[in-house]
Amino acid sequence: MAKVYFGVWKDKVIDNRGKATEEWTESPIKIDDKFNGKPLKAFVNWDGFLVFDKEADILKTLADYMFEISSYGCCGRCFPGRTGTRIIAEELMKLREDKSNAAPLDLIKDLCVSINKSAKCTVAPTAVIPVIKFIEHFSDEIGLNVSKQYRYVRHLTAPCTAGCPANVKIPEFIEAIKDYRFDEALAIIRETMPLPGVCGRVCPHPCEKNCRRGLVDDPVNIMVLKRTPWDYEYYHHKKPQIPIYRDKTDKKVCIVGAGPAGLTAAYYLAQLGHTVKIYDMLPEPGGMVAVGIPDYRQPRELLRREVEIIQSLGVEIQYNTKLGRDIFLDDLKKEYDAVLIAIGAFKSREMGVEGEDAGYEGVMTSGIDFLQNFSLKKPIKIGNRVVVVGGGNTAIDCVRTAIRLGCTDVNLVYRRSRAEMPAEDYEVADAEEEGVKFHFLINPVKIIAKDGKVVGMECVRMQLGEPDESGRRKPEPVPGSNFIIECDTIIPAIGQYPDLSFLKESDGIKVTKWNTISVKEDLYMTDVPGIFSAGDCEWGPNTVVKAIGAGRWAAIMMDRYLMEGDVYLTDEEKLQLTLYKNKVFDKTEKVCETPTIHRVHQEKLDAQYRIKNFEEIEKPYTEKQAYLEATRCLRCMRMAMVTIGE
Repeated sequence: MAKVYFGVWKDKVIDNRGKATEEWTESPIKIDDKFNGKPLKAFVNWDGFLVFDKEADILKTLADYMFEISSYGCCGRCFPGRTGTRIIAEELMKLREDKSNAAPLDLIKDLCVSINKSAKCTVAPTAVIPVIKFIEHFSDEIGLNVSKQYRYVRHLTAPCTAGCPANVKIPEFIEAIKDYRFDEALAIIRETMPLPGVCGRVCPHPCEKNCRRGLVDDPVNIMVLKRTPWDYEYYHHKKPQIPIYRDKTDKKVCIVGAGPAGLTAAYYLAQLGHTVKIYDMLPEPGGMVAVGIPDYRQPRELLRREVEIIQSLGVEIQYNTKLGRDIFLDDLKKEYDAVLIAIGAFKSREMGVEGEDAGYEGVMTSGIDFLQNFSLKKPIKIGNRVVVVGGGNTAIDCVRTAIRLGCTDVNLVYRRSRAEMPAEDYEVADAEEEGVKFHFLINPVKIIAKDGKVVGMECVRMQLGEPDESGRRKPEPVPGSNFIIECDTIIPAIGQYPDLSFLKESDGIKVTKWNTISVKEDLYMTDVPGIFSAGDCEWGPNTVVKAIGAGRWAAIMMDRYLMEGDVYLTDEEKLQLTLYKNKVFDKTEKVCETPTIHRVHQEKLDAQYRIKNFEEIEKPYTEKQAYLEATRCLRCMRMAMVTIGE
C-alpha cells in the first residue's frame, strides 16, 4: 500500500513533510506504490489530491487535471465548465513557471468556488475541489516544483458506472434516452455489454446502489432504462448495427460455455476479427440464464435473439458438447490459438441433513436441476406441498415456478432473517404476493419419509449470533425448538459450484480452495499460456452482470495474447479497476437536490393472473416513461487522474 507525503482527502489534511518515509500515513485509498509497475507520484480526483513522492510536481499535476477537465471531462454546455476550468489550468501553470505573472491565489480560489456553484454539470464543480484544498492548505509548495518528467493517465467515470461490473457508461446512455436517441443509447451500452436485453431484466443492478439520486429520494431505475433501447430495437424490428473493429485475422479461438461470460467474450473477439467457436453442454444457448431463470423473468425467445445477434458476427455454437466427455482440453489446445473456459457453476451443494441421500421419493437433487429440467421440458414429478431450502435467487425462482405448476402449499425455508437474504427484495415481495410462505430463521435437520416417500421435514429454529467470515451474523440453533413441516417435495437450493472434473494434473491449471479455476489477477489467464477462464467457474456462482464484465475483460486479454503474445493492463485500465475496487459512490454525501419526478415503475402483471402462466411479469417502459425516468439522472460524471514515473 502506498504512503502519502501530503495531501487533502475528503476534507482531511495529511501532512507528513519533514517526516521520515516510514512515518508517512498510509493512503486512504487502496493503491500500490508501484502503479501498474511504475513509480506512483500523485493521485487527483473529486475528493482531493494525494502526493506520494517528494519529487512529485503537484502544481503541474493539478494544472494538467484541470486542462483534462476542460477538454475531455466537461460537456461544453456551460461557460463555467468548459472555459472556467481552462482558465484555472492556465493560471496554475503560470504560478508554476513565474508566480509574478499569475493571478492572485485568492482570485483563483474565488473562480474555483464560482465554478463549483454555477457549472451545470457535476464534473467541473467537483474537479475544482482539489485545487481549492491545495490553495487553502499547501500554497507554500508553489515555487518548489521539480523538473523531473512524469506522465499521467485519466479516467472519466460516474458512481453508477464504477459500481457496475460491466462498466457500462450509464449517464451517457441515459442522456441519449432522454433525447429519444434509442439507437445511440443501445450502441453505448453494447460498448461494454452485449446482452442488454438480459441485463435489463435479471441484473441485480448494483449500479442503483451507487446512484447519487438515491441520496435525494429513490435511485434512477437504471436496470429498466438499460432494457429500453434494446426493447425499442427488438419490437420495432430494427437491424442491429454492430461495428467491426478489425479485418479478419488468422487466429482461432475456442470458448467452452455459452453462458453470459462465454457469449460476451465471443462478441468482442468476433468484433476484433478472430474466428470464434463456442462449445456448450446444453441444447441451447444462455447457460444458467436459459435453464436457471424462468421465462416469467427472462423470456427465452428474447435471450435467443441476443444470441442470434452475436452469431451474426460469425460466431459458431456447437451444442450438447461437454468438456471432459465429448471434447478434451488437450485437443482444444492443439486446435485453437486460445481457449476460454467459461463453463459456469452447475453442481449443487448438499444440505447435509439426515435422509438426504436415502433415495426417498420427493427429494429433488437441487433447485438448479429442477429449473433446468423444467426449462428443457424434461419430466418432473412434483407434489402439492413443496419446501424449498435456500435464500438466493435460485430458491425464489424455484418457489415461484412451483406456484405456477399448480402446487397449493409452497414454502421457503431460510436459516437467516429476511434482511440477510441474498435474493432481490422485489423478487421476495413478488413471491409473497403470489402465495409463497416464508419461514425465516429456520434450518432443516432431517427428512422424514414413510414407505420411501417424503412426508415432512424436521427443522430447528435459529437465532443470529456473531458475524461469520461473510460479514453476516452466524445463525445458531435454538435448543429444543425442533418442529416438522409437512410436505411431499423437498428442493435444496443452497448454492452451486463448478464441475472441474475434466481437469487432469497434467493440464497444469491450478484450482483454488473454493474449487474454482485460478487465474492471474485481473488478467484472466491461467498458469498455462493461452488458456483463460472467466465467469462462475473462475470465482464461484455470482451475477449475470459480473459474468458479462469478466467475459469482456477476458476477451481483451485474449486479443492481446493472440496479437502481441502477452497479457497486461494498460495504465488507464489499471486506473479504471482501481476506481471500481475503491468505489466512487459516497453514501454519506449530502446531495442538495430537490426531488421532482418520482421513480417511474414499469407495469407489472397482477399476481392472480401471473401465477397461472409463465408470461413475462414486468413490461417495457413506454417512450414517455423512459423519458421521465431518464430526466431523473443527475449525470454525476467524475474524473480521476494518476501521475506516474517512467
